[in-house]
Amino acid sequence: MEDKMIAQETFSDAYLKFTRVFNQLEVREEDHTLRVPEKVIRCIWNDQLFCTPALKTKDNQDLEIIYPGYWNFGKGPDFTSATIKVNGKVYEGDVELHVYASDWENHGHSGNPDFDNVILHVYMWQGRGRKPKIPKKNAAFDFEIKDFLTKGIIDLNNELDFENYPVLNQCNVGLCHEPLSQLPEEKLTHLLNAAGEARVLRKLERFHDPIIIDGYEQVFYRGVAEALGYPNNKQPFQILADTLPLTTLSEWVPAKIKGEERVFHYQALLLGTSGLMGDWQETPALRKWVKIWESYRDSLPESSLTKKDWSFRSIRPANYPYRRIAGLAYLVALNEKKGLFANFIQALSKLKTENIPPKQMNEFLNFFCVDSNDYWSQHYTPGGKKLTASQQLIGSARSREIIINIGIPIGLIFARAGKLKDIEERLNHLFKISKGASDNKLIRFMKHYIFGDKKDMVEVLTSEKQVQGLMQVYQDFCTQSQNNCLRCPFPGVVNKYFS
Repeated sequence: MEDKMIAQETFSDAYLKFTRVFNQLEVREEDHTLRVPEKVIRCIWNDQLFCTPALKTKDNQDLEIIYPGYWNFGKGPDFTSATIKVNGKVYEGDVELHVYASDWENHGHSGNPDFDNVILHVYMWQGRGRKPKIPKKNAAFDFEIKDFLTKGIIDLNNELDFENYPVLNQCNVGLCHEPLSQLPEEKLTHLLNAAGEARVLRKLERFHDPIIIDGYEQVFYRGVAEALGYPNNKQPFQILADTLPLTTLSEWVPAKIKGEERVFHYQALLLGTSGLMGDWQETPALRKWVKIWESYRDSLPESSLTKKDWSFRSIRPANYPYRRIAGLAYLVALNEKKGLFANFIQALSKLKTENIPPKQMNEFLNFFCVDSNDYWSQHYTPGGKKLTASQQLIGSARSREIIINIGIPIGLIFARAGKLKDIEERLNHLFKISKGASDNKLIRFMKHYIFGDKKDMVEVLTSEKQVQGLMQVYQDFCTQSQNNCLRCPFPGVVNKYFS
């Protein structure tokens, strides 16, 4: 099976089959009937997503988080070596997190010496609809976080980008590191290739039904918009694309408006609908967008978006949503005649299936780049200082990410629906040879945690397929096991299927 899989030019589901078997057999500590998984609480704690520094313990003592601790990947408390201050007194120790306070007892922590150094028990709710009787466990303070969050728990659950967790813990390597390090290079490559293909197939499942309902162009437009918002603004970009679908944009802007002026109209419609257009009338350079928006706003569907829905936290100014939305307007306007997806497939079909000249490949990988000389290419914010030089609204790194995460899975649906084997082969070849700018927090974590930062193992990541495979392994095993190696079946998968 291995030789056949390595040589094939289509996407295989072999990895999905054994992954499903292993994950079905595992019994998880987490109660999957809960609407909010425990990992959400971990992420909230890790990022300290609290609306005020004036925190209170359950018994109303002043609480200050000096250091939240290190994310723990082994047995014992969720975070170790934390520092807190309660009523002015400093405490150092571990932090344990749960969805409900009663989970301390339900998970068997009482009497477990691994939890003797817990100084703070953090949970979302006191109990499931009634106040539980909880036996005294140790000297830990209790902290119920539900009233201190920056947003509602369901919103945080939807918005948190789990692919960028956890923060790298330099002290540990996973239990899967040893069996992986024993694999020959070709078998490690095979594993990552299989997982990378599975990641595409998972995304294919996500896009399949929406395409049946809304069509390729709208789903592609929505996917591109979502990718422009990754990671912090995926949801508002998706809402924006659904509130102003392609048909609405093209129908409301008169056909006689062409070229750069048409781009301005699309920018005004998208920026206005986004809720980001504030008091722009006071800035002369922005008045044209305000004027255009006011001519349409009463006729357009009402938008639920406001500026509060958009995040500017931990985002480079060049990636602020104003500029991304302006770039999206360019993509729609410049590809309006045939369609953005149709032009993407046409560009893909011109690629050779092997020995693609570097210049041609780079041109294709920059398909979604937007260069312009308008206001947004020269400003990070409305009314802000003019940049010394114009900057792309959508750069090459983001263009490659859109191709990998949106173009390949939707293109694969199109190829298989039309039995276009040549298109599928090109998509597969593209996935094998292109290596984008993917090096987020998760990838750095996995390079360390399962590869041990060993040069010979890290060097296996020669294409986006292997990088995506690494991310899929994290989703299928690290996440499912709540980042606890002792409960993870992945070492068994490596030994059974690849060694």
